[in-house]
Amino acid sequence: MGTPIRHPLIDAVTPRVVRVDSRARVVRLSAPLADLLARRRGRRRIVLVTGESSRLTVGTRAALVHAGAAWAVRDGRGDLRDGLTGSPYADLDAAGWPPIAADDLSDQEVASESVVQEAVDTTAQLSVDLTVLHRPDHDTTLGGAVEVLAEAVAGAGPDRWGETEPLRRPWDRWVLTQSARHAAPELVRVVVEGPGLSGTLTARVTENGIEETTALTIAVPAAPSGDDEVDPVDAAVDRLTEALSEIARTSVPTFALVVAREGEPDRSVRAVTYPPPNPVVLLIGAPSVQRLGLTVSTIPVPKPVTVVGRPRLPAYVVSLGDAATSGWDALHDTLDAVGPERLAEMVSPPLLEAWEDDLDDHDLLHEHRLTGTDTDTDTDEEAPPGAP
Repeated sequence: MGTPIRHPLIDAVTPRVVRVDSRARVVRLSAPLADLLARRRGRRRIVLVTGESSRLTVGTRAALVHAGAAWAVRDGRGDLRDGLTGSPYADLDAAGWPPIAADDLSDQEVASESVVQEAVDTTAQLSVDLTVLHRPDHDTTLGGAVEVLAEAVAGAGPDRWGETEPLRRPWDRWVLTQSARHAAPELVRVVVEGPGLSGTLTARVTENGIEETTALTIAVPAAPSGDDEVDPVDAAVDRLTEALSEIARTSVPTFALVVAREGEPDRSVRAVTYPPPNPVVLLIGAPSVQRLGLTVSTIPVPKPVTVVGRPRLPAYVVSLGDAATSGWDALHDTLDAVGPERLAEMVSPPLLEAWEDDLDDHDLLHEHRLTGTDTDTDTDEEAPPGAP
């Protein structure tokens, strides 16, 4: 056997950590970094180490989180902290696998509390996490949700995509879908960009169907000059809620969560403290309503729950908060009513396996194709449970 060759990005290996150093001001998801993060590391955790001035693209952050990797930031005093949470690390190994148990902390040097700067010059944004299930038909194409959501908020769709950064492929839903089909049954994760838009799209093609998960961060346009009556965030949330309603009518989403936040103008993330995010809208898709046996009256929120989708495939849009009101209490109350354990079980991947019995018993994907046309008026169908 030959001598193992270390990956060129690896700067050091300890019993608990694979260290990757970067001095880049913007750490992009390069092909070598994507390759390293895709490898199974077992008992060692990949830790990206940068200075305080570095920031991560949406693609890099998503890849780090998916790989179970960490981002360690070294400040001007040489102290380390987690770049996403701000939690201090006594040393680099403290960021590794396995996590240090509380009983072992007595033998560890206690990390000093880091002083994390607050973010400045941020812009209003909406983050959307949405999962949609598709039939495995040849005419199924991915990326439709990206286009609908981006157009609703920013007035423009994505213009490029790719597995690594910089993104070199022009936006093309057919090409994206074929890429996912060729990778089957492996998961495909790509980065998408457009005017005021950054995000990731993941897809898994199986014989039972296609799972598509979209995670987008979209800049909220400023209000037109002289129009101060409606907050730009509330106006964008209204448009996005309409877009989610349309998605529920034309496809089969399981869940979606919309969060209002302040972030960097380029949608990257820096190792600073941002204002707390605010959940504003929750979409409970038709499969979720069906399995949980939900009605409008079972969701304890101040504002009326809106029934969307098709009459045979009802979905619920739950308004949680707005620009002036926190939505955390409403979100917690809704999740408590749904049942946290049941919900965790339902959203655990692979989704098509978790949902297989429901999709077969109720033929939801097939029924969506039968009823998801504008020519079907549904006049003879029964009202959905909980509909007004």
